[in-house]
Order: sequence, then structure tokens, then C-alpha cells
Amino acid sequence: MSYVAEPYAQFVDDLLTGLTGGYIRESFRMLEAEKPFRLSADSGILPNSVRVFGQVEAANGGREFRRFTLKTDFTLSNGRDITWQADPGHPDSPSADALWPVEGSVFYVNYEANRPAGAAPLLTDRSPGSVTRLLAESIGREYAVLSGQLEKVYQAGFLDTATGRDLDNLVALVGLTRKSRSVAGGTVTFSRRTPAPADITIAVGTRLSTHDVPAATFETTATATLQRGRLSVDVPVQALVGGSSGVVLAGSIVAVNRPVLGIDTVTNTEATRFAGQEEGDAALRMRARRSLDHAGKATVGALVGALTSLPGVREKDIRFSEDPIEHPGIVNLDLALPKMPSEQAKSYEQRAIDLLEESRPVGVRIRHNIKASLPPGEANPGSGYARVVGDPVTLGNGSGDSLHMPVNVNVTLQPVTLALIPEERERLARLGKQVVEDFIADAGLGETLVYNRLVSLLIGIDGVLDVGLEWRPTQSTLWDTRNIMPNQTGARPIVGTIDVRVGNALVALDVTVTVRFTGAGTTGNSDDNASNAALEIGSDLQQALDSFAGGKIDQTTLQSLAGASESYQVTKLEYRVEYVDAGVRVNQMNPTLPYTGLERFWVRHVNVKDEGKGSTT
Repeated sequence: MSYVAEPYAQFVDDLLTGLTGGYIRESFRMLEAEKPFRLSADSGILPNSVRVFGQVEAANGGREFRRFTLKTDFTLSNGRDITWQADPGHPDSPSADALWPVEGSVFYVNYEANRPAGAAPLLTDRSPGSVTRLLAESIGREYAVLSGQLEKVYQAGFLDTATGRDLDNLVALVGLTRKSRSVAGGTVTFSRRTPAPADITIAVGTRLSTHDVPAATFETTATATLQRGRLSVDVPVQALVGGSSGVVLAGSIVAVNRPVLGIDTVTNTEATRFAGQEEGDAALRMRARRSLDHAGKATVGALVGALTSLPGVREKDIRFSEDPIEHPGIVNLDLALPKMPSEQAKSYEQRAIDLLEESRPVGVRIRHNIKASLPPGEANPGSGYARVVGDPVTLGNGSGDSLHMPVNVNVTLQPVTLALIPEERERLARLGKQVVEDFIADAGLGETLVYNRLVSLLIGIDGVLDVGLEWRPTQSTLWDTRNIMPNQTGARPIVGTIDVRVGNALVALDVTVTVRFTGAGTTGNSDDNASNAALEIGSDLQQALDSFAGGKIDQTTLQSLAGASESYQVTKLEYRVEYVDAGVRVNQMNPTLPYTGLERFWVRHVNVKDEGKGSTT
């Protein structure tokens, strides 16, 4: 459904015809099922008075109202049926000179008919300057202005038709703003070594980058054509980001992120400078369309768009492939990243991984050649302590004449974030201890210490995901998870020994697995088989470690957790360890790791060696 403003002349005709006794705005929908288009007057319709208004396709691709012509576009059949002039050989198409309303749209009919004697209208003067015509023209103008305003409101809601401030509000929905004069721009030259054999089009929005690190990225702001027989063409460009970073020297823009077929080189012969005018509507629409393509995610186009947002990455540096029959749910990515210093490359690669994770479809795994760590995942709540069956309270006796009842407390805090720095871990432990001390100190004579109340206070600490708590009166030897009530009426709980530990300490495992391929693992591409094995082993290990309840991790235990497969057998497993929070890397191979419940094991890397070939993946 679309809204089109009705013209002033149509409103005047409706009003003037209605005021002088005619029939107005009898509506019909242009559908085969609606035929015949029969007028309401039974007889006496004056054929030459029939006027038909409706919507037709406009030159700009939209729609507009027009008045159709009797005997050219339509005829009056049977004295009351509107019949559209059709091609004799194709009844569903208009004749050569005829024009029909848009299929499915509504058209309107005004006409006069002879009325019975004594039923003449009170108003009959339609001549220019008459009171009736002036009244119709005045009211018609108001209707036409309102109809035009409604059309502007309708157009303001669509990217193709919104302009100016309306377009600014529309693109804000996808996080874009119109580029101001603070955005640098200039001109680049696309060229060939030999004359162009045919016209070559450089589309608006083509992205370019400098050779510097970090690279400045630009895009063309107009469509240009390198004409046949020419060697070069100049195209205006604008920086993607405002500020001084877009001001670059002559000869700095040298890379086309998405290569244009037939173009050999690109460069800027002059330095870029700040723009003299704001971004136009056409350029802003183009940016919004590209943003919508990328925002949709879950498509190869969205993944390519996300990766090409990295400075220096071109579309031809990216190759996606998949085999839904042999490896369903897996997409292969080969990415050529620009050369840069190792420290800078590490953050650059991690950014590429983050973009892939943000844009990939749910349930689809992307297998890539980017040398970056697997994500550690989210923090897990602790397993907690088993509830004690029996009485809901533990009785505690006061010590000595003072009737003080010391209470010992063990607390384990599971933080929301993995890989905490030492200062953050100390902060959580300090806050946890303070909460326990304040809770016990607040208790009065003979007051019961409520277990769940202390748990709620501890879990309310900023940055805490889960809490494990057990306590006991000092005289008792058994740790408990029940309320504690003084046995003597005048006994008062006081602070005993408080031990607060912070869990989810991230322990990274870099695993090397030697496998013997069997069954389906011996067919197909050996590198793909090794990559699939690495992904499966890493997934199996991580899932097993997330629910591990043993007392230690050693080589035998870890190999048993690697799981089994019909396509390979694990014959050997080795690993190295790094305590991420403490920043300590253990040089010894395969060390035995005690598991106290505070550790969170993270399978960071998995390398697979083919026992038959000795290759590593």
C-alpha cells in the first residue's frame, strides 16, 4: 500500500459536482475479480460527463494521479459500465493508445445523470466566479494542501523518498549521522595501464584505504565512469570518520578495498582537506543501505562487510567456502591480513575474530586461518554446597562468661568476568569479608543468623555472579549451610575466622593432540579433516572441563576427556598451562593441576597432529 497526494483539480471537481447534484467518487479497485465496474445510477447517465481519476506509474518510479480520457482509455458500456480499452490480442493489457490504472489500485468516477422531474438540485451555477465554484475551489485548496502534506509524511518514512531532516531521523535508526564539514574529502584517480576496452563504472560507496597503519578509510561519494579508450577518471571521495585522521598527503590513498574490474591503480594526486559542504542525501542513502546489509548479519555479505571495515582489508583478501553435504553448519574462511608489527597484529587479529563472532549466524561455525585464541566463554556459576537435611538451624553455645558465640565463615565468590586482574580479585575478596563482618556484627543478643540473608548480601556485591557459603560456630566441627541460633538467650554472635576466596580463576590450556584418522577421516582433504578434529576435540574438552568435579587434572585425565569419534582416535595428548589472572606461564609440559573448585579451565588452542603424516594443524 502506498499513499499518493490527490491533485487540486480532482478535489474541485468532486466538490463542484457534488454541490450541483452530480454523482462523485464512486470507487472501484482495478482487479479482474471486481468486474464489471458498474455505476450506481440505474439510467440516464450522461456519457460525456463521466470523469475517471486514478493512479498510474510516474516517470520517477512512483505513482501519480491522472484523469483518464473517454474513448481512449475507457468507454461506457451498457450505459453504466466502465470498460477499459484492451489490446484485442491480449485482453489483460491496455490497447496501444490506452492507459490503465495501476493493478490493484482504486480509481474514482464522477458523472451526471438525468434526475426525475422535480428533483433538480438547488445549486446549478458552475461558471467561473460563481459562489458555488469559489466555494468549491477554496475548500479544494485546503484539501489539496493537506493531501500533499500527508504524502510528505508518508515519504519521510522510507529511505528512497525521505530527504533532509526526515532522512537524518530515518538513518539514525541504524546508527548513522550525516557527515558534516569536519569530514575530510578530496579526489582520487582510478587508472589503467592501457586504454579501457569498454566503459568501466566505479560505484558510489567504493571504499579506499591508505597504506599507513592504522589505515585511513575513504569512500567515493558519486558514481563515475571510465569511458572507453580513456586511461583514467577522477572521482570525489570522503573519509568515513570525521576529524584530522582523514587529512592525508598526496599519494597516500593507494588501496581499493573492493577491487573494481578493469582498474589497475588508484591514488590521490592532492592532499585531502576538510569538506566545504555537508553530505548529500544520495550519499547518505547509500551509506544507510550498506549499513542495513551489514546489520542484517547471518549472511556471507554481512560477514564480508564486517571484515572489510578493518583498515587495509579488501574484498579480494576474503574468501568464503562451504560444503553443506560433507560438513554441514561449517563455513571456511581464508583471510589475508595486512602486514604489521607483531604487537599490533595481535589486537588486529582479535578484532577480526570479534567481528566474525558478532556477525556469524547462530549455530554456524566459522573455520578460519586467523591465528588468535579461542574465546574463553562466559563465567559459570559455582556448584554451591549441598543443603543439609534435618533441623533448619544449628545451635551454637557462647564461650565463657561473656556469652559471645564466635562464628567461622568460608565464602567462595564467583565473579561475573573471567581473567580478572589481581587488583580486582583482591577487591572482591576484601568486599566479601567486609560484608560478612558487618552482617555478624549487626546481630544482637540471642539473634539467629539467617543463612539466605547473608547469601543475598554477598551476591549483591558488584561483579559477583554466584556465591558459595558455609559456616559454623567455633565450638562445632561440622561446616553447615543452615541458620545459626545461639543456644543461650543472652549469647551474641561475633566474628570468628573468615576465609573469602574468589573463584573463576582462568587457567589456559594449549593442547597438542596426536590422532589416528579412521573411517571418514581418511577420505577428503586431510587439512580439513585435521581442522574438524581440532574443533571437535576442543569443544569436547571444554564441555567436560566445565562440569569437571575431580580433584586434579593430569595428562591421563585430560586425554580421557577428549572424547571419541568415528573419524579419528586420540593416541597422545600433551598440554602447556598458563595462569591468566596471575600472568604466570608454566614451562613444564603436562603438569598436574590441582582442582579446588576456584579454577576455570579454558581450552585456548588445540593443535592436531596426524599420526600417519606428522603434520600439525
